[in-house]
Amino acid sequence: MTDADLDTTYTALCRAMGEVGEAQSPLLLAMLSLSLLSRLEGAAQALPLIEQARERCLREPLHGY
Repeated sequence: MTDADLDTTYTALCRAMGEVGEAQSPLLLAMLSLSLLSRLEGAAQALPLIEQARERCLREPLHGY
């Protein structure tokens, strides 16, 4: 994915989250995550991505909080 594609995709995700609202955003992200994970060949590809995201969330505080 190019930088432009990534920007377009991220913008679309942000807009979708705004449209569904704060209460439904976790559901939207979970549905998207499961959809994307299902495209991988197996757990060996998915588990490192989950661990990477978990580590970043634990290491980096929320901005503005």
